[in-house]
Amino acid sequence: MKIQLITIGNELLNGKIQDKNAYWLARFCHEHDLELTKNQIIPDSEAAFMLAMDEAWRDADLVVTSGGLGPTKDDLTKPLTAKYFKRALKESAQALEVAQRNYAQKNREYNPAMEYSKIPEGFEAIYNAAGYAPGLVFKSDDKMLAVLPGVPAEFNRMFTEEIYPRANALFGDSSSLKKHVIVKTWRMPEAKIFTSLCPGLWEKLETFGQVSSLPHPLGVDIGVVVEAADEKGLALLEQEVIETVFATPLKEHIWHVGPESIEEIIVAKASAKNLTIGFAESCTGGLCASRITDVAGSSAVIYGSIVSYSNSVKNGVLNVSESILNTVGPVSEECALEMAKGAGEVLGVNIAVSTTGLAGPGGDGNHPAGTVGIGVSSAKGSSSKMHHFPEMERVDMKRVFSQIALYTLLEEINKA
Repeated sequence: MKIQLITIGNELLNGKIQDKNAYWLARFCHEHDLELTKNQIIPDSEAAFMLAMDEAWRDADLVVTSGGLGPTKDDLTKPLTAKYFKRALKESAQALEVAQRNYAQKNREYNPAMEYSKIPEGFEAIYNAAGYAPGLVFKSDDKMLAVLPGVPAEFNRMFTEEIYPRANALFGDSSSLKKHVIVKTWRMPEAKIFTSLCPGLWEKLETFGQVSSLPHPLGVDIGVVVEAADEKGLALLEQEVIETVFATPLKEHIWHVGPESIEEIIVAKASAKNLTIGFAESCTGGLCASRITDVAGSSAVIYGSIVSYSNSVKNGVLNVSESILNTVGPVSEECALEMAKGAGEVLGVNIAVSTTGLAGPGGDGNHPAGTVGIGVSSAKGSSSKMHHFPEMERVDMKRVFSQIALYTLLEEINKA
């Protein structure tokens, strides 16, 4: 199934907001073996819309638009879609029912002035479980158009629950089943995995299906798309792929098999072991805790995070000694260790992890930007380690620091 996404909005092109829907859809397509061939970001312009639709409708099986379905004058997607397909905008009883349902779910009464019940002839309004504006679906021979809101929560849920099942029924190959097997690794760069560490691994995996390698900060996701006539055959191929990878030296670098994120795995494993976790964060400014609390159910395991950016907080709240702060300094193994111990005591958790470092730009005279100390404290003991990364943009650096902290946390959970 070939998919093109057209993202609509002046605010995307003037830097006011980011296009999160394209990122989400790309990941969804990757995990479900769909082919996202192009993403066009266009302004609220009729000329731009018509040009983008010409290409997308010609080249894709499924065309998805994002944005421009609200009630304001700059929301042009619905009238422009009607114009492109030479359809009149008319009141639809089916669209009215969907709009009323959208509002009723939030205990609000639908106002006809919103005109959500007016859609292009021949289009179907679709339910929006996360918002108010109905989406639209149009099918013509071997093509399908999905017109979705731009709000990420609405876009993601509507595509998953409403569009994907329809498109899969229309374009899916019922003669076989496919699955994307993903093996997640860390502490080993992509170049070394397929050369010095596991020469020939790529070729072995190719005997099972299409192979992909996705490097990211501190790790690599290796994917293989397997295909079989039934679920039993699919499961057998999946197991053979996993056994093939685990039979290599890469086994020591695998932290998970599956599409789940490290945050999801931490919450799941900590919950299963009845463990509680917490953080003491300096250079990451609460990012570690933020990432964990993005996961539903995280309240069962995370107690909190102490953002100890100032030395006074490191000393006064986490009990890091003044001698450590004044001699080796806050960016040190000693400080990271004391921060983790202090967080464990103050928060009363089974495992505490700390971060203290320099996100940049520039170093502090003693350490270059990209230096971070990670500490961990649990019933198994306490330790800390310094890590060094190439300097990058500050926000990206914080993300890398939080990633090494979460890997450290996951390793500690696995030991418990």
